[in-house]
Amino acid sequence: MISYKDIPIIITGSIFLLILVILLVELLIWIFKSPFQYPYKKIVFDISKKRNPKKEDLIDQYIIENGLSPFSDHFMYVEKWKNICKAKIENGKLKNRRRKQYLASLDDAHMFQFCLERSQTRYRQRNYVKFAYKTKVVVSEFSKDYSYIKRRFDALKAIHFECTLSEYYAKDQRKKMTKALRSEIAKRDNFTCQICGKYMPDGVGLHIDHIIPIAKGGKSVPSNLQVLCSKCNGKKSNTYKDGSKVSDYNS
Repeated sequence: MISYKDIPIIITGSIFLLILVILLVELLIWIFKSPFQYPYKKIVFDISKKRNPKKEDLIDQYIIENGLSPFSDHFMYVEKWKNICKAKIENGKLKNRRRKQYLASLDDAHMFQFCLERSQTRYRQRNYVKFAYKTKVVVSEFSKDYSYIKRRFDALKAIHFECTLSEYYAKDQRKKMTKALRSEIAKRDNFTCQICGKYMPDGVGLHIDHIIPIAKGGKSVPSNLQVLCSKCNGKKSNTYKDGSKVSDYNS
């Protein structure tokens, strides 16, 4: 039988055994758990005021506004991280296991994580009074690799970053002549006819002219648009042999 004098010894032994088991478990976790965590870059798009936006257009617009550096900088960061991991493997223990864990952690195909969020209004009741509050809801998520981003950048660079690729290559360029674009061109040209110099601050007789007509492959982009007065626009449209008008929209 166990005497009362043996109980402290048994308790001490049990605690020691428990500590030993905990240390053993932690050692096993350290051995089997991968220390490598791939450094993804997450970019969030707020699409609250957009209806069914195209993912490619969101990426294009981000590149137009921020350039390639946010992506190229992170690409270089990932390459540096890889070199650090390789050095740790060579200088550490369990090389074969760590090397397998490192290779399993690599995920360059999904380097850039994109998240589409939409702001929604929700309500909370407190003391029988309803309060409205805003919350962000994730609509969808997708990922791309660096080569995809670089291709988009090169394609946008070829069109001087004037618009997204889908806008540039859209078949119906007339629909791309939005009120915002017309206003932008009018302000850029100071409401002044680019041929005769007539100033039209009130917009009367002001035309937004396609320098290269849509019928001849012209695009509705700032570099192909200019302000003309109605008189100059009429004369200019008559210069084409096929009779096609250069200006398709009047203010």
